[in-house]
Amino acid sequence: MKIGIAVTTSVNPATTADGQAAYVTAMTDEIERLGFDSLWVSDRTVYPNDLVNRYPDMYGPGLADPDAQNVLEALTTLAFAGGRTRNASLGISVLVLPFRNAILNTKMLNTLDVLSGGRLILGVGTGWMPEEFAAMGASFEDRGRVTDEHLDLFRASESSPDPSVSGDHVKTEGMRLFPQATQRPRVPVWIGGNSTRAIRRTAKYGDSWHCIRLTPEEIAAQQPALQAACVAAGRDPASVGVSIRTSVTMGLSGTGHDHAEQRGLMTGEPARIVDDIESYRSAGVAYMVLSVVGGSTEETIDNLNRFNADVRPHVSPRE
Repeated sequence: MKIGIAVTTSVNPATTADGQAAYVTAMTDEIERLGFDSLWVSDRTVYPNDLVNRYPDMYGPGLADPDAQNVLEALTTLAFAGGRTRNASLGISVLVLPFRNAILNTKMLNTLDVLSGGRLILGVGTGWMPEEFAAMGASFEDRGRVTDEHLDLFRASESSPDPSVSGDHVKTEGMRLFPQATQRPRVPVWIGGNSTRAIRRTAKYGDSWHCIRLTPEEIAAQQPALQAACVAAGRDPASVGVSIRTSVTMGLSGTGHDHAEQRGLMTGEPARIVDDIESYRSAGVAYMVLSVVGGSTEETIDNLNRFNADVRPHVSPRE
């Protein structure tokens, strides 16, 4: 089981610009010092001021903190983290492709892979917030098709310095796109989401299905669909991994303290968390991206060290 740690997260207590800067810097340094497999950033551009009123089932008292949507821009943050590290892979969980310019974004991603010495893991998603798309001047209805064409260009850029893509939304021919990514044969692409469409997109483009906060039982139930999608796409199901983005809360055992989205998983004493991780492994998960819960930056760092000392050594050897 490989383990990556998120440095921007919905459970991040730092929501001001200065607080985020200090949080990202401290967490990046600690992730590298402790030798975790990867560090991860999240993506959000803008969001409505009245987020709680618009999405009462997701945000508000006892749910996600709307101010936690105050995250630094994903690729800039990842480049900053890459400059402070040498070993940790650099992941995005997940980058919303359909409101970005596909050519410029591909150039930025390839540049990040080059400058980091081939450490990029590209987690992608289609997005879910219509208001964000409207503010970005992008079509919410076309987001799936735009995502696919964006991925067509990104994959084509890995094999050719003058990639040719002729889609309805992304077109380029006879143009040199520099640089190409360093990693060979290609940059790992993780397809985020829990939907059937995300599973089909994984089979076509992805190296891993990157599910979000599912239980081990839910992941196991989706495995036949993922395998069938791979076969339909002409791929060996064994070549496509499963990863998950979720949170870990150290030391709380009462159900009243559990993070609302975790349904009690990955919460409590170390032995309980070890058991949860092994349950995920048994369900087919090979990589976990964890948001470490803490009431402050300092507490989050302490909890990361507790996880490293009390949980990580008891998890099955990293693959």
